[in-house]
Amino acid sequence: MTSNYKSVRAVVFDAVGTLIYPDPPAAVAYHQLGRAFGSQLTQDTVSQNFRLVLKQHAYEPRTNENIERERWRRIVANVFTDLDDTETLFHQLWEHFANAMSWAVYDDVLGVFAQLESRGVAIAIGSNFDDRLIAIAERLPPLRFARQIFVSSKLECTKPSVDFFRSIEGTLRLSPEQLLMVGDDLQNDFGGARSAGWHSLWLDRASSTNAVDCIRTLGDIIPRFA
Repeated sequence: MTSNYKSVRAVVFDAVGTLIYPDPPAAVAYHQLGRAFGSQLTQDTVSQNFRLVLKQHAYEPRTNENIERERWRRIVANVFTDLDDTETLFHQLWEHFANAMSWAVYDDVLGVFAQLESRGVAIAIGSNFDDRLIAIAERLPPLRFARQIFVSSKLECTKPSVDFFRSIEGTLRLSPEQLLMVGDDLQNDFGGARSAGWHSLWLDRASSTNAVDCIRTLGDIIPRFA
């Protein structure tokens, strides 16, 4: 697939790691709240556990709001290996990450959204998140540019499933060649969109590669619409 975006009518952005990031970082928030509930784990241990447990409890192809809540309940329990009861802690963490004040928007988002809209290109968000993202986006002004927010728990399927992308196509009433996916996950965002016949760009902010389909900032999108 070429990088000629003359046919693109909408850009669908991933959310976490692409448009927004947890502030403080997720593992730091886990450590801070865990200590409040009696955990004696060090910050390093919580960070290590968090990375490992996320891999162990990866997204299932089919999902919904209940499945996502239970997945995060298991993640919290498995991170805090020194606590027998993590139920209240889980609820505190769930609410923490439902709060828009726990998230920050990358500096390059607002300008890129404004430029895309000025070119008549629609903006949407497509994320393996749950319905908390919708309320978060409403309170982060740059994300209000998004005309639609698609979350896997509502679509009941996750990226990189083709069904995820087909659901978005149906709602936006656009064909695959009219859609561009931009995200930081090589498999879920870039690969999933390609499998669905979409244009896609992999956002790797730390990359030094000049690969045609890898960008280092969201601003790198704009010249492709010239």
